[in-house]
Amino acid sequence: MSTCLQVGGITVTALNDGVSHLPPLFYPGLDFTAHPDLLSDDGTHHIPAGSFLIRGEGFTVLVDAGTGPVAMPFPADLAAAAGLDPAPRSIAVGGALPDELAAAGTVPEDVTTVFLTHLHADHVGWVAPGGTPFFPNADVVYGAPDWDALIAPAPADDPARIVMEAAAAAGALRPVDSPVVEIAPGVSAHHTPGHTPGHYMVRIADGGQEAYLLGDAVHHPLQLNDTGISFLSDADAVHALKTREEILARLAGRDVAIGMDHFPGLRFQRIGVTAEGRTWRDA
Repeated sequence: MSTCLQVGGITVTALNDGVSHLPPLFYPGLDFTAHPDLLSDDGTHHIPAGSFLIRGEGFTVLVDAGTGPVAMPFPADLAAAAGLDPAPRSIAVGGALPDELAAAGTVPEDVTTVFLTHLHADHVGWVAPGGTPFFPNADVVYGAPDWDALIAPAPADDPARIVMEAAAAAGALRPVDSPVVEIAPGVSAHHTPGHTPGHYMVRIADGGQEAYLLGDAVHHPLQLNDTGISFLSDADAVHALKTREEILARLAGRDVAIGMDHFPGLRFQRIGVTAEGRTWRDA
């Protein structure tokens, strides 16, 4: 049940910044009555806020930047819509990423690139908490279409807008819009739109080995076989499904490790193929 992976000479380590408490309505098409084990005592599904540290010769890349040092209050209107009384105090709690980096032997100054799979708040929080860039030597790279879709129209107090505009003011941002973007030797980003228009996944390849970091292209383990499950914040659920199925079909049955930001325990997985369908198995 590994959260650390060797891909040739490149090391990939899963890091967890915190947890989100999501009510069932965040997963249209998922029958929670058939999977009661997915719900915690507070009536929500708990998911990690994952990031991935990629280290190779001459580079240190962080893929996604967690929720940040905040506790986001659970919205009252969402609690009412979800029938939660009482609701959890917070919908998302972050803050653990610096300790996770330290445990992996890394300090913020070591990071040469922060690559954001997309610009939702639980993926950008440590870019510039409090308006100050947290990774002083890093370019912050992201899919350009997400700015106009998610940041520009957001209210001024939106957490993602605050940190991204602070990074922009510091000159740290590098938007990309190519189908494939090289991040570092052996590390490339591949445009996988649907969850957001600028969503990218990351491929790591070295020494004849491969791994993929899927961001939110796959948001829940049950999406491996159930095409009816989407996610509430998918910008285009139909396109997200098409992208997800293309990725899963491409990786199924191959000796390829897969990391996902919200997979339980942030364990790396491989996709097996049986007569009954595809299966997750620990990498």
